[in-house]
Amino acid sequence: MKYVAIALFLLSGYFSGAQTCTGGLGDPIVNFTFGAGPNYGPALAPGITNLQYFSGPCPMDGQYAIVNGISNNCFNSTWFNVLTDHTGNGSGYFMLINASFEPSDFYVQTVTGLCEGTSYQFAAWIMNMVRVPNLILPNIHIRIEKPDGTVLGDGRGDIPQAATPTWKQYGINFTTPPGVTSVVLRMTNNAPGGNGNDIAMDDITFRAAGPSIALQVAAFTSDTLSVCETDTRVLSFSSVVESCYATTDYQWQQSTDGGRTWTDIPGAVTVTYDRNPTPAGTYLYRLKVAQTGNINSSTCSIASNPIKVVVNKTPVPGVAITSSATQVCAGVVASFTALPMEGGDSPLYQWMVNGAGVGTSDATFSSSTLADRDKVSCRMTSDADCVTDPIAVSNILVMAVVPDAVTGVSITSSATSICSDSAVVFTAVPSNGGTAPSYQWTVNGVDAGVDNLVYSTSGLRDGDIVSCVMTGSETCSFPVSSDNTIAMTVYPLPVILLTADTIIAAGSSLRLSPLIAGDIVDYQWSPATGLDDAGLPAPLALPVTTTTYTLRVDTRDGCKASASETVNVFYDLLMPGGFTPNGDGKNDVFRVPPSVPVTIVRFLVYNRWGVRVFETTNSSEGWDGSWGGRPQPAGVYVWEIEYADPITKRSERKRGTVVLVR
Repeated sequence: MKYVAIALFLLSGYFSGAQTCTGGLGDPIVNFTFGAGPNYGPALAPGITNLQYFSGPCPMDGQYAIVNGISNNCFNSTWFNVLTDHTGNGSGYFMLINASFEPSDFYVQTVTGLCEGTSYQFAAWIMNMVRVPNLILPNIHIRIEKPDGTVLGDGRGDIPQAATPTWKQYGINFTTPPGVTSVVLRMTNNAPGGNGNDIAMDDITFRAAGPSIALQVAAFTSDTLSVCETDTRVLSFSSVVESCYATTDYQWQQSTDGGRTWTDIPGAVTVTYDRNPTPAGTYLYRLKVAQTGNINSSTCSIASNPIKVVVNKTPVPGVAITSSATQVCAGVVASFTALPMEGGDSPLYQWMVNGAGVGTSDATFSSSTLADRDKVSCRMTSDADCVTDPIAVSNILVMAVVPDAVTGVSITSSATSICSDSAVVFTAVPSNGGTAPSYQWTVNGVDAGVDNLVYSTSGLRDGDIVSCVMTGSETCSFPVSSDNTIAMTVYPLPVILLTADTIIAAGSSLRLSPLIAGDIVDYQWSPATGLDDAGLPAPLALPVTTTTYTLRVDTRDGCKASASETVNVFYDLLMPGGFTPNGDGKNDVFRVPPSVPVTIVRFLVYNRWGVRVFETTNSSEGWDGSWGGRPQPAGVYVWEIEYADPITKRSERKRGTVVLVR
């Protein structure tokens, strides 16, 4: 059952004059919530509304829908998007109304089982759905009628707009005449339909209305009382009830489920009630009043706001402690945490080592000075309500403190003086490192290498300092730096720059003139063929054929370098006088000899009739004696070659004949 007890908003046309005997309300007689579920709810029963049912989110003029929310921007976003019913339930239905063009009774309901001569309150939660200003406001007229149509109470007024979707509760009070136990609720929208005049409605309630009732408990000023279960006091409840009935009946009630259900307290039928001690729990108390003879009727009685009595059980404080570790290395911080039970809001702690107080009153304690077999415990003082024995002592943790392992490491190297392209191997020599120590090598204090006993590198520079940090695998082994460091002497490599590969004419000479940097003590060219002195830095070269010369040098520090230069020797272009394309791998193709370093512009072959049978621009290609895929007959053929002379760089052309032998 949905009901939210908040202040009641009354229509502007509510009864004139002072209203009395309506300050108290009974439990809801009718609480129509429209239900809950997915999508759209069912149509209302016949006779409840004269609007047409619409199964969708945006009913048109003269229609209504039962929905659990709308979020599709109805009517060009002139309506609010409403995602829940008025209680915040995303599945709860409410009635969504698009008013008819003419005034209409949009909700009519008959309520039975009322008491004659009794005041009642009708209320409903209503929202103006229109978010655009200056449109038609809903004008709601509420009437409570006898079955014959006689009006017992009415009120009317506009439902104002709000900046955001806002539910407000509207209602009226009325009194049933003698002999009347049934009434008709009639809700009429007097404003015209069209642009505006759209509402949502939820949670329609009828409740008995009656005198205001004020409760109090002697020696307490609040409506929420907290006592201990050991408290033997009798709590004296009293009430001030507005004088409304000719004669009044009283009944005190108790609830132990938060007000969902109420039970009468036997014999508590006066304006006062003395509550005897009870077991721990939460109890609600209220006073129900009614005209004499109607006290047992839920439709005729009203009830006060409740007073809550919280009976607290007697706490039994306790505390347990845990540690980050019960075995630590000497000098390492060990941390402890207290876990209180029923310690109250702000318990106090006294940490103890071997029974002597240490630390502060915090729930945590840390120490780096513990000794082996020290006993750590904690005493907690609870400040919980109703505690009788606030002191609790924890479990005891016996610490195992392990002394530090004495470890060491030194390092050796395969060399300390190297050339810059040489590799060096460093080896760690551990002392008391355990079965699986770890290593961190460093160069100039920066981590290098991997976790290995050996570190090898070829990227060292002159003056680099190599060291190692070892962490033993034994318990309480800490990182130690190597006893020694190794300073590296790294000699630079000599530098040789040779000229680009060159071409010379056959019979010509060339002086090899490298640029060399470094403290050179030895030069050696190879091969020595064609050189006047292979031990000179710049010998004279007179090669017979194309030759690649390599210079190797040594510095005074023993560092070496080498470089090569090719000297191409060009002889005049001489073509073969014949070829035999028989597939024996010898002289099968007519081509420019591979030993001639020449760049062909064009190479052509013609038969005796002047027909071109072969053409290429690639000096590595030749004629295989065929044309169009068919072997050509033996005989004399004319060739022509256009090429670039590698010495003069000028274009040359030669012609001649070749004999194809079959």
